[in-house]
Amino acid sequence: MILDLVRHASTGRAGHFDGRTDPPLLPGAADAVCGGCAGITWSRVISSPRQRALHTAQALAAAQALPVDIANDWAEWDFGDWDGQHRDAIAVDEASRRALQAFYQDPGAHPPPNAEPWTAFEMRIDRALRALASPDDGLPVLVVSHAGPLRLALARACGWSLASLWAVRIDYGTRLRLRVEVDAADRLWGELIEVRQA
Repeated sequence: MILDLVRHASTGRAGHFDGRTDPPLLPGAADAVCGGCAGITWSRVISSPRQRALHTAQALAAAQALPVDIANDWAEWDFGDWDGQHRDAIAVDEASRRALQAFYQDPGAHPPPNAEPWTAFEMRIDRALRALASPDDGLPVLVVSHAGPLRLALARACGWSLASLWAVRIDYGTRLRLRVEVDAADRLWGELIEVRQA
């Protein structure tokens, strides 16, 4: 199956750990994402339940008169005590700076305090990918989500380390095109076909 994984449009909060925190989109931000996806046809549109993703998905689906299916598995990771905070507000002392650096090196081993368990996050992204890794019907499926789930989807499908994924820019409106399948041994398999910045 070909998947177009799109990060939601801009909320104007770059650098914030917005997981369960759900700020609205900036006015007109969804239009910019729609412009970057012009000419693409999808068979389905799936969205995270967060308003910033849902409103982006609705704008993208409207051009093709497609319904938007909400999938909780595509919600952003819950950043626990860091949720809603800017990274600069977290790194206020040496211990906090070390904690933030450790998080970026290995978020699974060094999560924020009271964050969603990393294994639960991995399990739901695996489940979401497996649900879509069916035989190709000729048209890609669009998933509108967040930077965290998109990075984890790349890691799980393509076998990349999480630390290496910080080198992949996933700004607001970024589109990643992936082929995702389940192999004969029931393992996820994927390849990155295209990266397009909005």
